[in-house]
Amino acid sequence: MKKVLWMLLLAVFTCAFLAGCSIEEREEPQMEQENYNFYYMNTGETSLKKEIYEPQEETTDFMLKDLMQRLSSKDAPEDGIALLPEAVSVNSYDLQEKRLIVDFNSGYLEMSRAREVLTRAGIVKMFLQIPDIEAVRFTVEGQELTDSRNQAVGDMTEDTFVEFSGKDNDAYRYDTFTLYFTDKSGKKLVPEERRVYYRRTTPKEMVVLAQLAKGPSEEGHYRTISENSLPISAITADRICYINMNRAFQENVLEVAEDVQIYSIVNSIVDSCEADRVQISIEGSLEGNFKNSMPLYFFYEKNEDLS
Repeated sequence: MKKVLWMLLLAVFTCAFLAGCSIEEREEPQMEQENYNFYYMNTGETSLKKEIYEPQEETTDFMLKDLMQRLSSKDAPEDGIALLPEAVSVNSYDLQEKRLIVDFNSGYLEMSRAREVLTRAGIVKMFLQIPDIEAVRFTVEGQELTDSRNQAVGDMTEDTFVEFSGKDNDAYRYDTFTLYFTDKSGKKLVPEERRVYYRRTTPKEMVVLAQLAKGPSEEGHYRTISENSLPISAITADRICYINMNRAFQENVLEVAEDVQIYSIVNSIVDSCEADRVQISIEGSLEGNFKNSMPLYFFYEKNEDLS
C-alpha cells in the first residue's frame, strides 16, 4: 500500500514539474528582430526600394560610417539604381547633437526635381534609422539646400516624407476626397466629394489620380481624363506634388478643354493632399506642352476661376 502511495505522489510531483516547465516555456517572451533597411530606387526612377541592412554593430558611430560608405559607393541591387547619380558625391557629413548635416557637391543641383525628391527621401529615411539621429539637413557646397520656391528645406524628420511611410501593410483607412470633374460643356470644373477605402500605405496623391481615372459618380458630371490615364508616380515634398503620368494621359481624346483637364488634377490634389502646387510630367519628360497650350514644366496652383 505504501509503495502504491509513493508511486502516486511521485507521479503528482512529476506532472507538476513538467507543467511548470511548460508554463515557463510559454511565458518566455519572444524577442522581435528589428530590421534596418538600405534604400535605393527602381530603374525607372519613380519609386524607392529597400533591402535588409544588417550592421555588424548597432551603434551610432558604426552605422553612420557604414551607411555613408554604402551611399557613396553607389552600389545597388540588380533590380534598381543607387540613390546618388554618378555626378553627385558627398563632400562631408557632421553629426551635431541629434541632427545629421550632409554636404554634397554641386552635381546635386543638376538632378531633376522628381529624382532629387526620391533621393532626398531615401537618404533621410535611411539615416533616421540610426540611434540618436532625429533630423537630417542637406547642404550643397556649404550652402543650405533650397526648394523650388528658393526657401531653405531645413531639417527633415520622419514626418517630412509622409507619403513614403506606412508600417502596417494590411491596414486600410477611409478618407473623404474632393475630386474635380467637368460639366457637360467641358469648360468648367465641378467638385464631387468621394469617400474612399484604401490601403494606408498608398499615397493620397495616387488615390486621387486613380479616382479621377475611374470617372465621376454624380449625374451631370463628366470625366476629365481617360480611364487609361494612369500615374507612374506621385511624390509630394516642400508642399509641391510631382506627378509623372503615362503616355495615355497626353494622348487621350476627350471633348474637354485642356486647362480643365490639367486643373481637374491640380485642384483635386491641392484640396485633398498636403500640396500647394503641382507639376506634371509625361513618362518623366517635362519638355513641351500638355496638348497644345499647357506647359509641362510649370508649377500649377489651384484655379478657382474654372469652378
